Amino acid sequence: MNNAINKLELSAFAFLGAVTIISLLAAFETGFSYFVLIPFALLVIYTGIVNFKILYFVLLAAIPLSMEYSFSPTLGTDLPDEPLMIGLMFVTFGYLLSNRKALPTGYFTHFIIVALLAHVLWILISAIYSVNPLISLKVFLAKIWYVTTFSFLSAIVLKTKADIKKAFWCIYIPLTLTIVQVLIRHSLTGFAFEEINYQMWPFYRNHVNYASILSLFFPFILLARGWYKKGSFTRFLLTFSLLFYIVAIYFSYTRTAYLALLLIYPLYIVIQKKWMKPMLAGIAIVATILLINLFNRNNFLKYAPDFDTTIYHEDFGKHLSSTVEGKDLSSMERVYRWVAAVRMFKDHPWMGFGPGNFYPYYMHYTLSSFETYVSDNPERSTAHNYALFVLAEQGGVGLAIFLILTVVTLVYGEKIYHRMQDPDEKRITMTLLLVIMIVYINLMLSDMLESDKVGPFFFMSLSLLVAFDIRRKSALKPQGK
Repeated sequence: MNNAINKLELSAFAFLGAVTIISLLAAFETGFSYFVLIPFALLVIYTGIVNFKILYFVLLAAIPLSMEYSFSPTLGTDLPDEPLMIGLMFVTFGYLLSNRKALPTGYFTHFIIVALLAHVLWILISAIYSVNPLISLKVFLAKIWYVTTFSFLSAIVLKTKADIKKAFWCIYIPLTLTIVQVLIRHSLTGFAFEEINYQMWPFYRNHVNYASILSLFFPFILLARGWYKKGSFTRFLLTFSLLFYIVAIYFSYTRTAYLALLLIYPLYIVIQKKWMKPMLAGIAIVATILLINLFNRNNFLKYAPDFDTTIYHEDFGKHLSSTVEGKDLSSMERVYRWVAAVRMFKDHPWMGFGPGNFYPYYMHYTLSSFETYVSDNPERSTAHNYALFVLAEQGGVGLAIFLILTVVTLVYGEKIYHRMQDPDEKRITMTLLLVIMIVYINLMLSDMLESDKVGPFFFMSLSLLVAFDIRRKSALKPQGK
């Protein structure tokens, strides 16, 4: 048997070597450099078949290191993590078909997963009725491989505390290394506020993208620190990392990341005291009052910026003060997009314009009185608020479903935490809830749920909450039943 395995491995190695040589010759002969990627693709496919769990952990390590790559103005991807997601999506489908019990019994009927699937289904429906179905279907497919890989596959792979430890270190090491290179490069400019976006390359699109992943990973470091004994080197390293990440977030100059850090402990108290429902009710009341006040008799027009005085500030202190005064360029540009999103919703209230169609159409719905110096939008960025982004692209129904997913996850997640008996699983559950809420804080001024630096943590956290809840229920059942 061992000889047969050795022969098989030798044959696979010889085949890969031959393909590598042929690919290199083809690349030199044709000048088409992408031929050199063929051996790597075959190696990934082979690993996915033999042991897909290895590939899953490789994907986690690739998240902080992945870079945006554009094939054309309308087609881009994140390398190498998005191709890995697509491959693992097919692996997951195949594994679930051949192993019906790979996911815990009741996984797909759990409240949170049902709400998540409803969210995905509505994206498909709104894509079918989209003003540009081709673009929308691309967005839907991307959503499928994010949800499949980071929700379903995470529940299959991350079953024990040891698995979660391994996942933590797979992300922590490359993420921390990217922070080191950003801080070194930024320090050479004297940590200049106006230079921050240029220091993010090549791993992050901008400082918001960078700060978001730092802030939502912070609770995982708090969790991991408790795994190790006092006085151990690893505990010291993680304690130092908490300070290091705080410094990195400070120099990211990102307001939502600051808010996320400040709210970690208050949110922890909310979960501990079972105040989730009152908190969500309070947020809903305040949001409703603000919206009624803004749109009653078009009161929002009173807040239109002065084009000449709403400028980009090179000093961070002035940037913060101008935000309060309504004279900060980035803040008022967000308002410019928000007004457009609401007006788009009025034109397509039920289905929206379709996933992926905010950018191509929002300019037709903007108001010139809210225009700023950067309104030409060379970055092709979108609404800078996920709720309004969903409202414009998926309509009122899409937003309602997403809000239901939010409420179900947070309210039921709080119940899961308080029902947990095992101390380690209780701490992990708390961490998952904090990560989800930090994602929502970042989504207040961004729409990065489908980005590779934010989305994986959101979908992974949802799924692990469900998996822990199902395992808890299974442990309570009498043996043999």
